[in-house]
Amino acid sequence: MQGRTLGREEFYNRILNLILNLLDAKVLGVIVFGSRVYMGEGNDIDLLVILDDELKLKEKIRLEAFIASKLRRTFKGATFDVHVFDVQGFQENLVPGSFLSGLALGYQVLYERGGVEEKIINFLKNLSKERCTLHNKYGTWNLGFHALILLKRKGFQ
Repeated sequence: MQGRTLGREEFYNRILNLILNLLDAKVLGVIVFGSRVYMGEGNDIDLLVILDDELKLKEKIRLEAFIASKLRRTFKGATFDVHVFDVQGFQENLVPGSFLSGLALGYQVLYERGGVEEKIINFLKNLSKERCTLHNKYGTWNLGFHALILLKRKGFQ
């Protein structure tokens, strides 16, 4: 897999450039999260792409498949799990217990504008006050505790 032969930073830069070339000025944020970040390795690369356009469900699904397909063709052997949100969908999922609660375990911003990371930081501050647990194949995670640790590590607490 190219992600293992390329340096991580170069690999992420190439992913970012591909996404920006595909979607141009619509992109507000590109974030890597999941086991690739919090375990250091993983079977896939989880990507969060936030767009400035309002998305209908059908368009969201089409974009996720399109981006993942382009990434797989570019990076042979790599598996991508792409999640595309418009601003409203992104904001709606920044609540404890949602899909994006997993950001508490770690994330890396590849690109952001329009306050995307600020919204994540505010969400993590709220999550750090909650008792929210995630169970996955890597273990059981107290997301409130991990949100607090992540905020401290990033210098926001």
